[in-house]
Amino acid sequence: MPENTHRMVTDVPHAKVRAVTERVVQELTLAADKVAAHYAEPAKYPLPADRTAAEHLVARRFDSLTDERKKKAAATVLADLKTGAVRTRRLGDLARVDLRSPASVDTQVKRLGFPERLKFPADELRKPPTSLLPEESAPQGLAAVPAALHKLELRIHRVKCLDETSEWGSDEIHLAGTSVDESGDTLKIGQFKVRSFDDGDVKVYDPPRRFHWFGLDEGTKYPKSYFVTLVLAEVDWGGLADYVGALLDLIKKKVTAYLAAAIGGAIGASGGPVGILIGMAVGAAVGWVFDQLKGLFGDEVFKPVTVNAVIPSLTGRWAGRPFTAPAVADYRGHGGHYQLTYDWRMYD
Repeated sequence: MPENTHRMVTDVPHAKVRAVTERVVQELTLAADKVAAHYAEPAKYPLPADRTAAEHLVARRFDSLTDERKKKAAATVLADLKTGAVRTRRLGDLARVDLRSPASVDTQVKRLGFPERLKFPADELRKPPTSLLPEESAPQGLAAVPAALHKLELRIHRVKCLDETSEWGSDEIHLAGTSVDESGDTLKIGQFKVRSFDDGDVKVYDPPRRFHWFGLDEGTKYPKSYFVTLVLAEVDWGGLADYVGALLDLIKKKVTAYLAAAIGGAIGASGGPVGILIGMAVGAAVGWVFDQLKGLFGDEVFKPVTVNAVIPSLTGRWAGRPFTAPAVADYRGHGGHYQLTYDWRMYD
């Protein structure tokens, strides 16, 4: 009988989907370059008029930085724009995007066309690595088939402060997030206060707190994959959860569009193996974009953590149990270090 699986999403274990995802991240990094250059020379590097463009989303985060960090980011970008061949080697055809143009990065990238090197047969998209699929458990003789369970939840067990951030006073920590279900639909998970923390403080939820749940009877055929992005933030970091939700939506649209271009046609149903790959790509891309922005902007907010569960059937289990062993997500930034303990559970 196939076993449920769960993992923390940090990479895309499918080389061709990973390459497509990296292009999405490169495009968003270019949007960040445009925002930083605009700060230094707004007339020379105008932001696009289209308020839905990625540049305006990135600008929301950039505007929250100190003037010192803004100036440093702008100087880094302007210096990089003068490197010519070095920049072209790093960006490939995307180096042809002109940050001086009033057209958005997205518009210019579409004009370039989709690179032939990133295209691959559609069948390869529907055959993800076996490491992403439910595992076959050892035969159990005449053991009874487990009862069908129709719901899945992600639960929070505790949040621990190993080191509080360098912000003045205690950290007022909030938790929020975004989910992606088996059909690819996204949903914002409302923010709530965990508690105020000093070094060594722990918030324990007993019983565990339900963070989000999914109905397993909905949507596409099995196996079904579910993703939750957990956003841990100090309250003074201003709208981080909303920013992550908007970023995830943008990345999901771009990943889906790019994969359609890669296979030369519509993706079709986003569930099953295809849904697993798309969800992995989106979850990994969010983390990679945060890494890029940290390198450019010096923004030290906690990087969001995306976790995933794959359910092969209503009778699926993890090693015979309807719940996983507790897992730990690490958050580091602004000199602080937090650990969030969670698990997945099927129930009725």
